[in-house]
Amino acid sequence: MIEGVWPSKLGVQHIGEVAEMVTGVYQLKIPVPIPLGFVSAYLIEGPDGWTLLDTGFDYPDGRAAWGSGAEAVGFDLRADVSRILVSHFHPDHLGAARWLQGLSGAPVYMLGEEIEHSRLVWEGDEVVAFLVDSLILNGMPRDLAEEAGSGMRANLELPEKLLPLRAGEEITLGGSVARVVHAPGHADYQYLLHDETRGILFAADHVLLKITPNIGLWPESLPHPLDRYLKSLSGMRGMGANLVLPGHGPIFHDLEGRIDELLLHHDERLQVMYEEIKGAPKTPFEVSGAVFRETLTLYERCFALAETLAHLDHLVLEGRAERIEDEAVVFEAAWTAQQ
Repeated sequence: MIEGVWPSKLGVQHIGEVAEMVTGVYQLKIPVPIPLGFVSAYLIEGPDGWTLLDTGFDYPDGRAAWGSGAEAVGFDLRADVSRILVSHFHPDHLGAARWLQGLSGAPVYMLGEEIEHSRLVWEGDEVVAFLVDSLILNGMPRDLAEEAGSGMRANLELPEKLLPLRAGEEITLGGSVARVVHAPGHADYQYLLHDETRGILFAADHVLLKITPNIGLWPESLPHPLDRYLKSLSGMRGMGANLVLPGHGPIFHDLEGRIDELLLHHDERLQVMYEEIKGAPKTPFEVSGAVFRETLTLYERCFALAETLAHLDHLVLEGRAERIEDEAVVFEAAWTAQQ
């Protein structure tokens, strides 16, 4: 995919450091123990205290970054935090929320549906078994699936005080107002914050630069995540945001241009997946092994498989593929699509 959208000159500080994006809005790059390197948290000053947006994993390097970041900006994590916002349930965004709440006493806000989803994923008794069974059904060897399941659904302690946000509501944010925007695909109940007055979009993992958000079909996912993502992405045209503050990677300014690039990327990826099943039926694991690079960690291979599943599922929606389930799931090109 040719990328024409350029990164901003903002947000070029090193991992572990904090920098001001606009007046009263700071980006803190929190290290994470996964290949992404860091997650961007945002620290927003307001008349009633500080708002923290996303938290990183709860581990020593992340805690240290929070401590040094707050000190550099000039506030006390124990006394000056009024609320903690979490865009979605993934552990690089939610993981340290309980620890931060324990320090600050501040409530943690997510979409109401995401609160329930988080409890299902991180506190459910059978979620590991469901994941392992799903990986095996979609072609992953049992030994790899069992190793992956135990590692990817390890217990994450949720904050004690979780309060719901609603899509479409407006919240005060640093002396301005932001609208809560439901943005499904990467996570079913992810939300963005759109400060229309200042032209700022806190984009979470919905619109990223240099990398594409993982749009995966997991055992606990709602149906057709790629279809919902593409519709959500297309619906963001005309938002008027000229400063995009994402959860990972560079900050950028051309939202419309990046939307075009992401839509083109998925068109191309769908065609690649279609070509893989055109010759003969294949399991999703076989397709993911052919499409993604060979040097993936087991953690990354699970995400590659989930993303492959989402694309194959979308090909079925388009009438270009058929899903066949026996001992394992295979996908094959639809006969009519080959004519």
